[in-house]
Amino acid sequence: MSVRRKRILFVDHVSKVLGGAEVNLLELLAASAASAHWESQVACAPDSPLEIALRSNPASSAIPLHPHQFAPALNELRIVGRGLHLRAKLRGWREVGRSTTRLREILQRIRPDAVISCTNKDHFAAGSAAHALDIPSIWWNNDILSADFFPWPVRAAFSLRARRTATRLAPVSEYCRAALIRAAIPADRCVTVHNGIPLDRYRSPNPPRPAGAEPVFGIAGRITPWKGQRLFLEIAAEWIRRGLPGRFVLLGRAFNEDAPFDASLREFIRTRGLEGRIHFLEFQSNMAAALASMDVLLHCSTRPEPFGRVLIEAMAVGIPVLAARAGGVPEIITDDVDGLLVASGDRNAYLTAMQRLIREPGLIARLVAAAHGTVARRFTADRVAGDFARLVDSVVAFGQH
Repeated sequence: MSVRRKRILFVDHVSKVLGGAEVNLLELLAASAASAHWESQVACAPDSPLEIALRSNPASSAIPLHPHQFAPALNELRIVGRGLHLRAKLRGWREVGRSTTRLREILQRIRPDAVISCTNKDHFAAGSAAHALDIPSIWWNNDILSADFFPWPVRAAFSLRARRTATRLAPVSEYCRAALIRAAIPADRCVTVHNGIPLDRYRSPNPPRPAGAEPVFGIAGRITPWKGQRLFLEIAAEWIRRGLPGRFVLLGRAFNEDAPFDASLREFIRTRGLEGRIHFLEFQSNMAAALASMDVLLHCSTRPEPFGRVLIEAMAVGIPVLAARAGGVPEIITDDVDGLLVASGDRNAYLTAMQRLIREPGLIARLVAAAHGTVARRFTADRVAGDFARLVDSVVAFGQH
């Protein structure tokens, strides 16, 4: 006798970009383990990069989609690392209410067994809609609920709404989970689900670089102050000043509000005459190829990292990682085993570790081999699907609260 697959509605409103939350969702839905466990449906913005990617991938093209988006008053309001004016807060709250009503109509029509929301704004709307219909709600948390990223009113509102409407919260690291617990969210409702990737998409497509070639050091991620691109440039400038060989690549793009920061980085390079040694590279659909063009990935975040998806991507591709020892990063990398860790913001520590990497080729081979094993054992998309399957089964079996 066959067992009915549970119907899951994933909710993600993002309309203009494919951020980390959206890439995580795409890869989860494409995993064979996900289709084995669930009948998935997605509420997302029409004609968004997420919808286009879902439609274009044979593994997800048949998934039913439902229109879900916020009005510009909320859609364009970014709250991570931003202060909020009272008028923006009021407009945002009104739009959350309207979106909650629209999502409730979707839920009444399809009657899912559970709802999984993927962004902070979606947590508020989807959580309330699901709660009103007594449908379990899981909040997939990709951010750290701390003063580093959110003003106090946002943290307080998040905690209150989570306690009232979230059946479970699924933070992407134990570090994120600890922040939720400090915010008075019950520990038994916070279940860590580390990110994972489909390994077959991250096999290095590039041939090995010629022996003796000038090393390429890279940083990858959204261009924004806390991701540490300014620190990366300071490290690069000092490396070059010392007469050491190497080129430097910044892979990523800035959202609109970070355009001035992006411009300041380019001005830093121009005024120091470093254009021949430091280059910008736009995000590419083939991240494996972009990462494989580097010899070392530097992770330079100056605030604690919620997880560090780019780290497991680089580890899977086969390049050594040098990362800041903060946030969820130590849950991925064991120092001097499958990567190197340094104190966040310590420019001299980065420089020392970089010199060690280029002077000890045996070290690189050892780190890369161990990193492959770490990702294969602990950070696959199928493992993420299994974690969520157990989480969904637990909330459906025992009721919403």
